[in-house]
Amino acid sequence: MLRLPAHRLALLQRARLPSRRPRRPRGGRRAVPPDFHQMLTANARANGCDNVRAVNAAASDVPGRLVFYLERSTNLGGTTAVRPHTVESSFEADAAPLPQLVTEEELAAARLIKIDVEGAEAAAVSGLVPILPRLRGDAELVIEVTPRLLAKQGRTVDDVLRPLCEHGFHTYRLANDYNAGSYPAALRRPAPAVRWREPVTAMTDLVLSRTDSEILPSGR
Repeated sequence: MLRLPAHRLALLQRARLPSRRPRRPRGGRRAVPPDFHQMLTANARANGCDNVRAVNAAASDVPGRLVFYLERSTNLGGTTAVRPHTVESSFEADAAPLPQLVTEEELAAARLIKIDVEGAEAAAVSGLVPILPRLRGDAELVIEVTPRLLAKQGRTVDDVLRPLCEHGFHTYRLANDYNAGSYPAALRRPAPAVRWREPVTAMTDLVLSRTDSEILPSGR
């Protein structure tokens, strides 16, 4: 599995890791931004996960440097390259297209690529397009699409989905109401991903698969 969070790239095969929060600001000073790469590698070691390779860089469409913003320290997952109205802390990170961050062997073996990049999904997909023909036949992408953040960059959901559909992928929607209280039941009885042909107007989790059906088979 390749997982692309907003602020770093991690190659994960199987791991559920606890998270730690950065220090809160004191005395009116700006909070120190968390070292996500150090936190991830430390958690992997603490959990004995020797099958995790973390890359201290962000997946994008072109090589360079990106500024990332943390709106509040209680939600590290909301770290984004799209500047929010309120910024608690910020930091810079190297960025490059995914094929420059992982090996040919890792790409060829990837069954699932998870892209959760808080508005930068169009850039991440654009950097991935050249290697799509080299992915295994059953490879699938799970992408969190955020229309509001895409629009702030002059992008649309179509910029994310069109390149994948042109390479033979079909769009499915994953049920996710983003309420943490719903997760235990969803883990016990996950709902299947269903074919999606309607406009995406709100933050949505999508699966892109070469499988052509109305319901995406599970347990494959």
